[in-house]
Amino acid sequence: MSLRRSAQPSNMKLALSTTLFLLNAFFCIPAFAEKADRDKPISLSSEKASFDDVKQIYHLEKDVLLIKGTLVIRGESADVKIDPEGYQLATIKAKPGTLASLKQKRDTGYDEYVEGFAEWIEYDAKHETATLVGKAHMNKLAGTKISDKINGDRIQYDSANEKYQALSSASVKSTLSSRRKDQSGNIKK
Repeated sequence: MSLRRSAQPSNMKLALSTTLFLLNAFFCIPAFAEKADRDKPISLSSEKASFDDVKQIYHLEKDVLLIKGTLVIRGESADVKIDPEGYQLATIKAKPGTLASLKQKRDTGYDEYVEGFAEWIEYDAKHETATLVGKAHMNKLAGTKISDKINGDRIQYDSANEKYQALSSASVKSTLSSRRKDQSGNIKK
């Protein structure tokens, strides 16, 4: 009986490790978020806002929109904290029963985007990461067509390196499109 208990966590760890490896292998093709985005300021808008300049905390309510270059995050409310170096950490929450959204153009030379949805999204400007929590899912888009998708309870998206890490209490689910190359080595669209 004790052998069975110790084997289950090991099998679960192996399955999780294998899933994460496959996601890194298939989801990490050589393309990145727009490089110019990292130097852009964050623009915020909402119907209601309050600011504490001493603590460097901003609270926004109703129809929140965060824009940084081609990165656009939408939700119902947000808290934005500014660290001593001037970087922003934003937590955007959805209205109950809906999902907050994220969309960013990829730096591929084609009309490609990454989009994500979750109950709340945390964006860290210093590390160029977004964490999607609660009913999280992300898609890669070629134009308006979904090419890849991933679902989990929590998805960590590193936009600088375009890497994903998904975790779920049940299982992480993903769909990956084939990436066949033509004779000159370019990925067929």
